[in-house]
Amino acid sequence: MTESSNGKPGTSRRTVELTESDRHRLLSRVRRRVALDVLAERRAPIGLDELAGAVVTRERDAAVVDEAAVEQAAAMLHHVHLPKLDDAGVLDYDPASRRVEWCRIPPALQ
Repeated sequence: MTESSNGKPGTSRRTVELTESDRHRLLSRVRRRVALDVLAERRAPIGLDELAGAVVTRERDAAVVDEAAVEQAAAMLHHVHLPKLDDAGVLDYDPASRRVEWCRIPPALQ
């Protein structure tokens, strides 16, 4: 896996090149794929609880989800999925502020 700056001054965003094995490992869990879909549609950082709510809504294909399911999803995202994606350089996750930001920028936008 390699990473490079996007070349824009004043930004720490980066793109990463993942190996096929890295991609398979990162996308092996449905919850990670759904979280990435939610993040890909947003330009601004998102709070963990908002992300968890959007993930559960999509997973269950329901307009309303119970708070316990959202809390459970937030815990799994916080402890498992977001750190793994952050370590791979696919997103930025700050556990202290519980903010998530998509950082894969398509080559056409670099």
